[in-house]
Amino acid sequence: MLRLVLVDDENNAIKTLQSYIAKYLENATVVGMATSKKDAVKLIDNCHFDLLLLDINLGDGTGFEVLEEVVNKDFSIIFTTAYDEHAIKAFKYSALDYLLKPLNPKEFIEAIQRLDFNTNQKQQINVASAYANSGQKNKIVINSNSEIYFLEFNEIIRLEADINYTDIYLVNGKKITSAKTLKHYQELLSEDVFYRTHQKHLVNMSYIKKFLKEDGGYVQLENGKKIEVSRRKKEDLIKRMSNR
Repeated sequence: MLRLVLVDDENNAIKTLQSYIAKYLENATVVGMATSKKDAVKLIDNCHFDLLLLDINLGDGTGFEVLEEVVNKDFSIIFTTAYDEHAIKAFKYSALDYLLKPLNPKEFIEAIQRLDFNTNQKQQINVASAYANSGQKNKIVINSNSEIYFLEFNEIIRLEADINYTDIYLVNGKKITSAKTLKHYQELLSEDVFYRTHQKHLVNMSYIKKFLKEDGGYVQLENGKKIEVSRRKKEDLIKRMSNR
């Protein structure tokens, strides 16, 4: 039996979630509901459950504040939020799942199907909370098929597109394959640190050693790897390199 707790300051949102749970989830039951931060903290610490559906914006605080205050952290989480670019960026940096309001049954089902109840989400929540509270953007969570990686930006040398996947090359020599596009990572990783040299390549500027004029243009990285530079990016890249 899947036990759920619902936290949202909008009664309509709670009713919608209840209807989705009744209609689409077998062997599932709602064991508690709260509409404020204060009540949510009390409920979570006095309730045994598997999954928390947590609104980000509560009347007396935020979902992140709830998670900071509770003692019990042994559960999975799906966040719910009205469109908030800052909150959504936090979720993307941390690889945490979220549902946008107005809630959609298809997205609800897909989020439930993606759940991995064996995954410890504490570090992911820390990354999301750091971004949400201060705009900190020096760490990213990356999911591969079998593992979750918590990476500082300076641990990543470069990223390379492989159709709808991305290969991420690290300073320690490891390669991670993520089922996210290169565009996804370009939108997240700081433009001050990472540069899209080509449609297939996103490079950490700190690891560029020199620009090579041969065959239209390449950058050579500190590890000796040569990365193609598209003609239309050449002038801008050289300018950025000279200003570093």
